Amino acid sequence: MAYAYTRQLQYPVKNYTVNGLKFGVHGIYDGVDWGEHLGEDIICPVDTPVVSIGRGHIVYAALHPGSNVKGNWGNVVIIAYKHPVSRMLFYAVYGHLGAVVKTKGARVDMGEMIGRVGGSNTTENGWWPVEHVHFGIYVGMWDGKVFPGYYDVKQKRTVREDWVCPHEFINTYGDHRIKKQKI
Repeated sequence: MAYAYTRQLQYPVKNYTVNGLKFGVHGIYDGVDWGEHLGEDIICPVDTPVVSIGRGHIVYAALHPGSNVKGNWGNVVIIAYKHPVSRMLFYAVYGHLGAVVKTKGARVDMGEMIGRVGGSNTTENGWWPVEHVHFGIYVGMWDGKVFPGYYDVKQKRTVREDWVCPHEFINTYGDHRIKKQKI
């Protein structure tokens, strides 16, 4: 019996290395525990191109500037994707973008640029001191609002089980096998 593999996803930046805050680690800033980090922070130079991990459509694109007192997303883009076999809908969150080249409603192909990494301590990167892209994968039901970057059991802003480790999700995405149809 032969099997065909579904198409793969790609990483949002070249040389993807989780060299910043990892998925599931508690983010502590100025002695305050923000909660469990819901993505992976990829430290890379300002203006690094950020691309879509697959074919999808942009369901959210907005600036959440934050301030030098309290950081936020900066420019954030959320793209909806649908697995071609299971039809599972999932979302990728791309945060701290300095420039966004696509808008809400746009369709994107895998590898198509959606933005660039923002400079440190700017409105566009949400006032974070390190240049990076926050990348998260959400597999739950979405209500059209921006996602939180952290899970805090006291806030009830998201369900922890609806978030998966981004690099593990991408690495196992093509493992779904389907029976090849006989002609």
